[in-house]
Amino acid sequence: MALPELVFTSLGPLHVRTLATLVCGAASAYAVTRFIYLKYFHPLSRFPGPALAAVSNTWYAYHWLSGRYPWAIENALRTYGDVVRIAPNELVFTTPQAFKDIYGSHHKNLETFVKTEFNTRGKDLGGILWEEDPIKHREVAKKLAPAFTSRSARDMEPLIHRYMDYFIGMMKELGDSAEGVDLVDWTNWLGMDLSTDLSFSEKMNEMRDGKNSLTLNVVLAFNKFATVMQVFQKFPLLSPFQYLFVPFPSLLALLSMDRRIRANIERRIQRGSGGNIEHTDFFEFLHPAGSPTPRANGDFAHLGAVAMQLTFAEFGPMSDWWYATIYYLLEEPDYYKVLVQEIRGAFSSYADIEPRALKSLPYLHACLEESLRLFPSNNTGLPRYSPGANVDGHFIPKGTTVQSSVFALARNPRYFHEPLLYRPQRWLPMDHPLHESKYDRDDLHGLPSFSLGPRACMGREIAWLQGNLLMAKILWTFDVAKANRNEHVDVDKELRHFGFFVKPKLRVRFLPVRF
Repeated sequence: MALPELVFTSLGPLHVRTLATLVCGAASAYAVTRFIYLKYFHPLSRFPGPALAAVSNTWYAYHWLSGRYPWAIENALRTYGDVVRIAPNELVFTTPQAFKDIYGSHHKNLETFVKTEFNTRGKDLGGILWEEDPIKHREVAKKLAPAFTSRSARDMEPLIHRYMDYFIGMMKELGDSAEGVDLVDWTNWLGMDLSTDLSFSEKMNEMRDGKNSLTLNVVLAFNKFATVMQVFQKFPLLSPFQYLFVPFPSLLALLSMDRRIRANIERRIQRGSGGNIEHTDFFEFLHPAGSPTPRANGDFAHLGAVAMQLTFAEFGPMSDWWYATIYYLLEEPDYYKVLVQEIRGAFSSYADIEPRALKSLPYLHACLEESLRLFPSNNTGLPRYSPGANVDGHFIPKGTTVQSSVFALARNPRYFHEPLLYRPQRWLPMDHPLHESKYDRDDLHGLPSFSLGPRACMGREIAWLQGNLLMAKILWTFDVAKANRNEHVDVDKELRHFGFFVKPKLRVRFLPVRF
């Protein structure tokens, strides 16, 4: 007779029921004790927040999986104050000082608030976006830093012009039809084509083919699953169930993408650099000419992961930025007209549109700043572990997870007048004729759109180059309009956010201007 059967046989039915009662009672007592501790005696019990969030990760998980996490955090901060407990051992902050304390504090260029496992994607695949170890991150960042200097940006200008000119050409061909083009698709295609070529000279040809590449399909298919993996970190015992959410039809595509990237990286390294590449790219700085050829599979995997992270860091934010700017300008025709007048009055020909000349267009810069404020791409909260330090005047115990909300900060009426309205004039210098004094108290410098500290976005300059250049080329060449003038897309209600934004479809016409 098996031992469990022998035990239960010897106990008898009455004793089994008694044992079951004791086990259930002990579990209930543990649950009640844990509830009381988390609610009233935990070090974070002094911070306000949703009642469920204090005793369970369920509140956090629900809002992430709904795709409306940034809005839920904004509502919690509006309800409970500047610091809110959103999980048993996690706080969210939204003041400019909190951003500085969490992300700006560092020692020898190593952050003191260390990155959590939130974005973990696998062993030795940390690279630049996902790396938790501050030292390893600094090593990769140091290699890549020269790729984002003004000189490197100038070297990459011809490639950027080439892709944007191709986009303009396609809009001349397709954009003036009655049904227009899908703005989500075309900003995604331009973003992916340009970012992969800038990152590691990979040609996606999405604009040419008029469809998603294998890589983009994988990124979009696994967008929500990336969030599922992040959420299940909060529930270790339930982690096996995360695989029920895997987009299995796309698994083969993921494996194919990984093989393709690795093969391209291997060919790239074997081919060498310098004169053997078509143009300067970010990978040239990550693995310069003369670097030892990787031998281990893990080394190739790491380089491939970093190359794709550079692509993601470029593709998502830029496609969102272009989409948002066009969307808001179409919603605000008066501001659209002012910007068109500024751009067309500044250039006598399309060929004159160059990055250096665009620096003298304050209204263009203001429009881009405003769309960046209302449509920030990074809404993950950027969670960090407290080393046992003050954040905006609050001492946060060591090991506590803290995060921010640039989304909530940008929409906070304490820091921005009419925060939910698209108002480019808030960014104009005071001597500009369109500047309005009612925006003088806006905390423009307190909004960390490109983050802060050692992990701040290194590509800020090249991002601004692309943002300015594309909008100038579009609005010099075309009159842009909704394909259906009566259609109203409420982006704020229809957006969903997982790893990337899921943007509502918007069909737009690009009507060539006759000078």
